[in-house]
Amino acid sequence: MAVLQKNYHDDYENLFGVFAKKDRKEVKNFYSSIEKVKFKIGIWNAANFSIMRLVLLFIFVVVLFIAIDMNEFTTGNIYAIVAYLWTFMSSVEYLPELMESRVAIRDISHRIKANE
Repeated sequence: MAVLQKNYHDDYENLFGVFAKKDRKEVKNFYSSIEKVKFKIGIWNAANFSIMRLVLLFIFVVVLFIAIDMNEFTTGNIYAIVAYLWTFMSSVEYLPELMESRVAIRDISHRIKANE
């Protein structure tokens, strides 16, 4: 992921130079390069999101089976557990986006330090 973000920011650093040349082929190559990197980042995010959903589904099912097998649990208790898990799952689904943002910020901060 860090390499993809680096490539993405490398391309954007060349943005002004590409348009200053006023060459259509170079502009097309620039956008093709950006598109390839964004596509790879999208694939990475989709994989992260899918894996996260599968893990959360597994946790959800395991907790439900444990809660159902306990003798003194009522329907209200099971609902409370499910509601808590659902809140947890909806919060955790943003982790792949946060990870991408963290990597992008780290890459940008390295670039700023290198220019100083």
